[in-house]
Amino acid sequence: METNLVYLNYWQRKDLLKSGVPKFPVLRWWSTSELCEVEKVIFSKFKDRDTLLDVGAGDLKIMEKFQKAGYSGQYHTQDIGEEFSYNYQNLDVIDHQYDAILCLDVIEHLQLPEGLALIHKMVNLLSPNGVLILQTPNARCVRSPLISDMTHLHCYNLPDLWTYLTSMGLKVEGYRVAFERENTNLIQRGLELINKYIITRILGLDYADNIVIVAYKSKIIQ
Repeated sequence: METNLVYLNYWQRKDLLKSGVPKFPVLRWWSTSELCEVEKVIFSKFKDRDTLLDVGAGDLKIMEKFQKAGYSGQYHTQDIGEEFSYNYQNLDVIDHQYDAILCLDVIEHLQLPEGLALIHKMVNLLSPNGVLILQTPNARCVRSPLISDMTHLHCYNLPDLWTYLTSMGLKVEGYRVAFERENTNLIQRGLELINKYIITRILGLDYADNIVIVAYKSKIIQ
């Protein structure tokens, strides 16, 4: 019988949530030809890995940035699109494993069962001690991730995604990503702090737009 990935380890995940999740630090993203703060952290997680697969490589701009930043390993790409050239269109044809897999801004374009199936497929494509890096909109963000792109079908919150991958036997780190540069104006910084207090402490939401998961493969994977 096919495993229902939506409810896989469901009560284990609930127990993990009850026991407390880590504090997820905030990183900043801004548009730049160089690596911004969150991209530097992502780059640091795979820069020394020999092989990398970029799932949903899109317009290939992030590949160009990472290679410009000094990644010299084998960089393969996968995407279902036809506007650019990729190594693969379908993950099912890949018959070897990678030391690192990037999947940036992809899973939100799939319904939950398909998104989770993609995560499992990518974990299976990781070599022992490989690292999977996911980036996706933050479901808890005060600005709804669904209103900016009609192709977004499902959004994930960071604690849930952290517990899902942790329950699979992976060692997981999580980050919240704010779309902003650090403000050097003291008055504006003060106003930002007030806004963030209201959003997080009063409304119970988040001001961070994206989340990033860094998951290291361990010996036992479900």
